[in-house]
Amino acid sequence: MSKEIGKCLCGNIEVECDELPKVSVACYCEDCQKASGGGASYNIVIPDDDIRILKGIPSIYNVLAESGNKVERLFCSDCGSAICSKLISRTVWKAGLFSHLKDIQVSTNVWASRANKLCKVDTDKTTFEEAS
Repeated sequence: MSKEIGKCLCGNIEVECDELPKVSVACYCEDCQKASGGGASYNIVIPDDDIRILKGIPSIYNVLAESGNKVERLFCSDCGSAICSKLISRTVWKAGLFSHLKDIQVSTNVWASRANKLCKVDTDKTTFEEAS
């Protein structure tokens, strides 16, 4: 099993995971649109025991999500790159941290009802109009 290293844009935050999943979840909620620059946020779910921050200390922005749940958004305070979002039930890591994006496919769409015209939701994938 090879370790995968992910980095923010400036490299000040590094994460390591035991195995990079081959699928991601695209979130179209308004918070993710703002965090991503207008489109979906592409997230990978990795069990907490299988991923760790090796370098740097992310800043935290707390927000109340549209679902009504508290979300901690971790980001690099130097370059602004999103690192992960800690939800009640899981942590979702930003796919863009890792170099192997060509190997990752969207498997699920959430908050598809909030998608804007900058992006097209692939409804051939499992799609939830609201949170899943």
